[in-house]
Amino acid sequence: MSVQVNRIFIHAKPQQVWDAITSSEFNDKYGFRCVSEYDLKVGGAFRALASKEMAAHGAPEVIIDGEVLECDPPHRLKQTWHAMFSPEIAAEAVTTLTWELAEQFGATRLTVTHETPDAPLTAAMTSGNVENAGGGWPHLLSDLKTYLETGAPMGG
Repeated sequence: MSVQVNRIFIHAKPQQVWDAITSSEFNDKYGFRCVSEYDLKVGGAFRALASKEMAAHGAPEVIIDGEVLECDPPHRLKQTWHAMFSPEIAAEAVTTLTWELAEQFGATRLTVTHETPDAPLTAAMTSGNVENAGGGWPHLLSDLKTYLETGAPMGG
């Protein structure tokens, strides 16, 4: 599984979805409740910080880092993505993540493509195929949709 493609339709405008993904004011309100910081320019830094719960279980402060490769708000964001969840995953190759947003059917079609050719542990984790590991992209995107459409994440 060297390329994962996840697509979801969200009843929100592309700018709202973009802001929920890229703004640290919003991106800790769904998914794994981690603040993600983006410097939204080519060559800009990306990093996701461990939540309080993750830190309490020994996670490093920065759990994912990367670099912005392309940025066309609110339509496309391409970045590198390197997880630090464990020493084994941190030792894997850097992966590439692309967010694509488009208006369709009165909603935003969000497509997330994660290229993981030399990162099998990362691929397994992000696909949601590792038991008790958070559910990967399927969980995060479902919670993003729930948050934007209802104002509350899954589970309240």
